[in-house]
Amino acid sequence: MRQSAVPNEVSAPPDAAPPDAAPPDAAPRDAAPPRPMSPGEDPAWRPASEQRPATPTEPDTQPVPEQRASDPAPLEPNVEPSPSGSARANSAQPARFYALDALRGLSIGLMVFVNWAGNWSLPEQLRHAEYSGLTVADAVFPAFLVAMGTAIPYATRTGWRRAFGRAIMLILIGSALVSYHYGQPYDLTVGVLQLIGVTYLLAWLVTRLPRMVQLPLVAAVLIGVTAAYLGYDVPGVGVGSFEREANLGDWVDSLLGFAPHPENPHAILPAFGTVFIGVLAGRISRDFKGWGRLGMLTVLGAGTLGLGLALAEVVPITKYLWTPSFALVTGGIAVLALVVLALLIPPRSKGGPLRPLVVLGGHAIVVYAFSETVVARAHGEWLWPHWEPIVTERWGELAAGVAFPAGAVLACLVLAWAMELLRIRVRL
Repeated sequence: MRQSAVPNEVSAPPDAAPPDAAPPDAAPRDAAPPRPMSPGEDPAWRPASEQRPATPTEPDTQPVPEQRASDPAPLEPNVEPSPSGSARANSAQPARFYALDALRGLSIGLMVFVNWAGNWSLPEQLRHAEYSGLTVADAVFPAFLVAMGTAIPYATRTGWRRAFGRAIMLILIGSALVSYHYGQPYDLTVGVLQLIGVTYLLAWLVTRLPRMVQLPLVAAVLIGVTAAYLGYDVPGVGVGSFEREANLGDWVDSLLGFAPHPENPHAILPAFGTVFIGVLAGRISRDFKGWGRLGMLTVLGAGTLGLGLALAEVVPITKYLWTPSFALVTGGIAVLALVVLALLIPPRSKGGPLRPLVVLGGHAIVVYAFSETVVARAHGEWLWPHWEPIVTERWGELAAGVAFPAGAVLACLVLAWAMELLRIRVRL
């Protein structure tokens, strides 16, 4: 039936009578009112005892069933704050993208594995490059930053207080873990969580700007860092040097009073670029579904990877300096890994065969803190110094190199799964 221009109205057929016309069997308007029927003549008459009490306030619609506690809560509208402070309502809260949890879990699992190797006999790809170059181990931390950036578009209700509070908490917790790890008095210092906190806040602040200026701004930052490395004449070093402790990044860190370290302030701006690659991936993941989502993520990952490889002809890929080429290459690899994980997870499942990675990624902050405290002590004092000679003698150096980090990852998974079963969530 063809719909009329007015909502909830149906167009009449050509031979229909006008709306104000009386039906053929209707009485004339000036006719006398009909005689009331007696109870015996009225077929709808019932005794008073059988009549339903009148309820004038009852709506004409069907009653809405009362929602039980066991029923799922309705989805709330997805409201994304705009830079001006207004809100834009979408149709529904975006569905959970379990491949993102799996990427976060894969990153934190590999981070534990490569950080706590049993010895130096692991394959080269599971060890960090000496300085320049790229291994699987070098791509782990950037993948975690990309996962963090991908989650930002989903967190549509994060306000200024929560964003700044989260960044400050990450910096404080990271400093506490570094102090505990090295047995030093508590002090604000650099480290993994500190870099995560600063780059998260920068990325979140950029997403508050108008959408049209965000990507050009991040591109300008990476271009500016590249130009500074290639064109600035560093005192005592020269122009365009990327050598260890003889480059622009280490010189800037020394001016700020920092000893050489990969997570020093020189890494903040290019690492922020890595996080923003994740923001772009998150917008695609949130706004598209199915093969369209995977196709656009593939284009983003391959394009970023190709751009980074082209830039590597001028700026070497160096994790220690977090060069712009390193930021682009590892960001592209992480996005492509997200696509692969999405293909491996069956539709309408909570991870399928990758459920352990999803669980591990759902408790990443606790797992990392556990690895930097309990696992670190077991590696350096409690357990491994006593067992390494035994394992090496019986099964060889490679087995000893793999045994402890594999056990550490398993312990982290048990912890995360226990928290999942007990529904314990630690969120900053």
